[in-house]
Amino acid sequence: MVKTNETQPPMTSYPITELSANAEVLFSVRPEVLAGAVYGLKKVELTVEEAKVMIDQFLEKKVDFDGSR
Repeated sequence: MVKTNETQPPMTSYPITELSANAEVLFSVRPEVLAGAVYGLKKVELTVEEAKVMIDQFLEKKVDFDGSR
């Protein structure tokens, strides 16, 4: 019988610097991509899943190439 109300253990948070040092292994991106994804973020720790979501959102952003300044 499968239990449906099992509680999940809390996700472990890691310092962004540690995630950045391991970005290529964890997320298959260079540390600079993680830096761009978390730019301006007030938090100093993230779970691996939170970081992955932020990286995916960052990589999907549109870039405006209209050349106006």
